[in-house]
Amino acid sequence: MGFGLALIVMGALIFLDRMGTGYGLREGWPWMVIALGAGGIFRNRKSIAAWVTTIIGIMILGGKYYSIHISVPGVVRIYFLPVLLIIIGLLWLLRYKKD
Repeated sequence: MGFGLALIVMGALIFLDRMGTGYGLREGWPWMVIALGAGGIFRNRKSIAAWVTTIIGIMILGGKYYSIHISVPGVVRIYFLPVLLIIIGLLWLLRYKKD
């Protein structure tokens, strides 16, 4: 379900870009992260990976457009997101491997 939601969001963003609104995939990619997480939540409300993915998408979107400022040390800022994304990806893979 998350992949389907992400495709719908991607199609809507491309549509908006081609209409000349100035808002497209480059600006709206955090919505795809939120859609993937929300799809995982709809499938399984207890999925930690889906909740974390959704929260990360909301934080990225908030930091990019809605002036949510989170102050973190430089080392954490550099390595936190890539490591977190790798962990989330592994959790998603392990979850599907169990099914």
